[in-house]
Amino acid sequence: MHHFCSSIVILLIFCGAAFAEKESIVKVREFSNPFLADFRLSSTPNDEELGAFQEALRLIKVDKILSERYADQKNTKNFFQKVIKYDDFSNRLHRGVWQTLIDQKEGRFPQKKLVEINGGGSDCIVLFSSYDRIYPHYLLTLIEALREVGFQGWVYYRLGGYPQPTQSELVYTGVPYAFKLFMLEEARNLGFRYLLWLDSSLFPLKNPQPLFDVIRKKGVLYKDVAPLPEFLLEQTRQDIRLFTGIDVLQCRHLRMPVFGIDTNLKWFQAFLDDHRELVKIGTPFVSGLPEEFVLTALKEIYFAKQISPTANLLGFHFVPAVSQKNYFYLRHH
Repeated sequence: MHHFCSSIVILLIFCGAAFAEKESIVKVREFSNPFLADFRLSSTPNDEELGAFQEALRLIKVDKILSERYADQKNTKNFFQKVIKYDDFSNRLHRGVWQTLIDQKEGRFPQKKLVEINGGGSDCIVLFSSYDRIYPHYLLTLIEALREVGFQGWVYYRLGGYPQPTQSELVYTGVPYAFKLFMLEEARNLGFRYLLWLDSSLFPLKNPQPLFDVIRKKGVLYKDVAPLPEFLLEQTRQDIRLFTGIDVLQCRHLRMPVFGIDTNLKWFQAFLDDHRELVKIGTPFVSGLPEEFVLTALKEIYFAKQISPTANLLGFHFVPAVSQKNYFYLRHH
């Protein structure tokens, strides 16, 4: 199984392993990642060190790479294509570097908890929230709502801090929305096989337990939509294609508010490893939907041809979500 690797030079090498249709992978300088802070972390940072790292993260300015790519986008976009404002891109891309991992003055420290819901079971829902805006409240009310709709299983969540399934991920905190797969990996490491990722801004309209039956049957539960070119910068499109062999505008787009997976799938570890290597590179995440375009490419490599998407997972507005009998709707955030 080949993986994307890091090195001090860019080097294309032939590889005839796992992805038969891919003939090369790319080794890339890790320090070219625009989301890395100039800070040396210990393997197990204490609260003071985590606070100092957070301050170093907030010094990162992604505007240099974004302004270059956004200008190119304005010059080459299709006349009929919707225009996403520069500030909307910027806000999404700074979400990782601006997030609150710890707030010692307010007594808010990283929390990591495994919560038994209605007697527990083999199913596990995975959540994450930084200490920002309304997200902590949303996460906690989502857990209570899962209890009220009758879900039986476990919720594994973090508030603040950052997932570290291999004790090496904290340095990549600034990479926007990379935490989702790291959280799933942590839950797998706790011994759970069947996992359902939910964005903390979701709210259940009914018991999501049947979704785990889909995961058991298919191996993966996901939602996709038509390509979303307005959220993708052309240079980022080329980066993703270079590193994965996939043109993400030529395939269905993976939405990530809800994602379920059987961690015993034979390719699951390779899926995690390839995601981690793309996180190390960083530039494939420079878009308006950072993790979604990256995971769309990995979807095409690992499961798009074998596993169909699941309908009626979520709605983006309450009334249509109820009328369409969706499992979740996305609360305003």
